Amino acid sequence: MQKQSHQPDFLLYFAVLALTAIGIVTVYSASTVIALEQGMSAAHFALRQLIFGGIGVVLMTVVTFIPYQIFYRYAAKLMIVSLFLLFLVLIPGIGHRADGSRRWLGPASLHIQPSELALIALILYLAFFFTKKVTIIHSTMRVLRPALLVTVATASLIFLEPDMGTAFTVAATGFIMLFISGIRLKPVIITFIASIPVLYGLIEMAKYRSSRLEVYFHPFQHPAHAYQLISGLTGIARGGLIGTGFDASIEKAGYLPIPQADFIFAVFVEEWGLLGAIALLAIFALLVWRGFRIARFAKDRFGSLLAVGITGMMIVQAFVNLAAVTWLLPITGIPLPFISYGGTSLIMMLLASGILLSISRQTLDVAPEADELADVYDVSEVLRERKRLPIDPMYQQQKKKKPATVAPLKRNKSTAKSAIHYEKTRKNRDGRASTMQVTTWRERSMRYDNRLPNNRKQGSNKNDRT
Repeated sequence: MQKQSHQPDFLLYFAVLALTAIGIVTVYSASTVIALEQGMSAAHFALRQLIFGGIGVVLMTVVTFIPYQIFYRYAAKLMIVSLFLLFLVLIPGIGHRADGSRRWLGPASLHIQPSELALIALILYLAFFFTKKVTIIHSTMRVLRPALLVTVATASLIFLEPDMGTAFTVAATGFIMLFISGIRLKPVIITFIASIPVLYGLIEMAKYRSSRLEVYFHPFQHPAHAYQLISGLTGIARGGLIGTGFDASIEKAGYLPIPQADFIFAVFVEEWGLLGAIALLAIFALLVWRGFRIARFAKDRFGSLLAVGITGMMIVQAFVNLAAVTWLLPITGIPLPFISYGGTSLIMMLLASGILLSISRQTLDVAPEADELADVYDVSEVLRERKRLPIDPMYQQQKKKKPATVAPLKRNKSTAKSAIHYEKTRKNRDGRASTMQVTTWRERSMRYDNRLPNNRKQGSNKNDRT
């Protein structure tokens, strides 16, 4: 099994570069008309996307050669900073307001969108949290509730901007990481089902959100509100098999309000046709395959959770965007990763790809077992977690009782074996002659969960609890 660092996953690296290049070219093609209408050069938006893409590629390359374990140390601090920025953007006079939403920080020429940073910070924090709590992963009070609290707090602050699309992405990514962390599925499923009516109520609270549901079910009965969806579908249908050619889209010429943003896929399909759409989806599929493969062969639990979280985030964003453009889901305002115009989104995606590539430099030749994935932090941390565990009530009751005495028995084989077995059990309970050694985190978790025999339950051995 490979233990030392090696070359990164070049298939993933070139897939990310290809998507970034396609995005810059498509932003140029989709934004020429709207840029000229606003009195700017035709390449204004493309040049900005090129600058952000160049910064992101350099950042991705640098992060690739930084050990990803460093994020384990600073994950909690990054989460706190991101929550602070999300709170800061809601303050009038500090957060920049545009199109009815307050989502950005900074001057008009250089906006920063904290929600994109919060999405990456949440993935880092949940990977750190589920790694640190691996010995008590089934605890609802100490694992599930804190993870849900951080996820809901992040999604709620983004929802208040309002930015329902990014809030949905945050919530969906959080549930993906809950699902793959090893937590019991029953409370996760119950939480998911309970959140559906809450989500529906939040949609109905705002008129513009409820109108999106009406547009989704009956778009041609509400053409005034569904003009963006109808224009996108018209462009996709007009593209045909091979498309109209580069910079020959009609829908970008006044039909789509912001063609270089969320509905850029409609412009791409109109110009490159069905074959171009298949090629673009194939590159996304390559990225997803390499991301999950990196997670499968990661050498520790933190790297595996981190790779799945980043890959899952990209899947959620790409799927929701493409489904909204093609009328499979209501319009939510989520950008297409690497393709849609947006500097913060592109840089954060490239940074996340750099973390994936950093994990790929330390993958193993053979998929590791679960116990090897748990080996990511010092044993002293596990021991400190043990000391904070609650004491088993059954152990407290047994401790108060006086040790029972063994009545004289006849010396036959069956009774002699029973007496010897009882004596061993009593010694193990009192902690005077125990030689039990727990060698894997799975056994520790099962013992805390009271699923092993009574003489191996939590608190049954004083030496083991220290």
